[in-house]
Amino acid sequence: MFQGFTDATFEFFMAIQFNNNTEFFHDNHDWYLRAVRRPCLELAAALNGVMSEIDDEMELRPDRMVSRINRDLRYSRDKSPYRDYMWLKMRRPEDADSRDRANLGFYFDIGARESGFGMGFYEPSKPHMNGLRRRLLTEPETFLELWRPLRADYALHIDAFKRMKRPEGLHPALDVWYPVRSFWFSHDIRDFTLLKSPALVDLLADGYRQLAPMYRYLRDIPSESDEDLTKILRDRTTTRQKG
Repeated sequence: MFQGFTDATFEFFMAIQFNNNTEFFHDNHDWYLRAVRRPCLELAAALNGVMSEIDDEMELRPDRMVSRINRDLRYSRDKSPYRDYMWLKMRRPEDADSRDRANLGFYFDIGARESGFGMGFYEPSKPHMNGLRRRLLTEPETFLELWRPLRADYALHIDAFKRMKRPEGLHPALDVWYPVRSFWFSHDIRDFTLLKSPALVDLLADGYRQLAPMYRYLRDIPSESDEDLTKILRDRTTTRQKG
């Protein structure tokens, strides 16, 4: 049962920052398991109920939800072997028919000095974002009603195509969304007393429920090819010219 992280959790993250080598990690492996990995697994298990409520097809085995502390060094300039933070991910499992959607999900992360949670689409998927672009044009108010309640509590981070032209008739408030490649909403947790308490579970559950309507909307958007989106834009232009 999750009882909260401890001072030893944050002390380990600090220690690995300054001793990022295999000898230190192996000598302190029990410290890592006790203070970092075990509470992460317990937190993942404690979140199973709310995540199943949001999407009953999510991968919710705790050992699949919790990140590894080992870094993948193959494509990184930083060759430090270990991360100084951990995260939980709550997503549907990837399969051959939904690879472009497997990156949509929720997260929680924790390190020595910061922690937070949120939801987003973490890697580019043009077909899925084309589907979103279509709905930004055809159903702007639906999206705005989902986005407006989140603005006060969540920061929006966007990776966008820099030169993508916005079509005529796009709602002005959605100008920032139209060229999106990937994005996420984040909420920082600055209360370290809360991180060391079982009450963290309730905070995260409430936050994920708040994000759930946007998640379900994005999850259920059909993908669109470039050709389909171009046709929609052409038809809209023709209709506007006739009008």
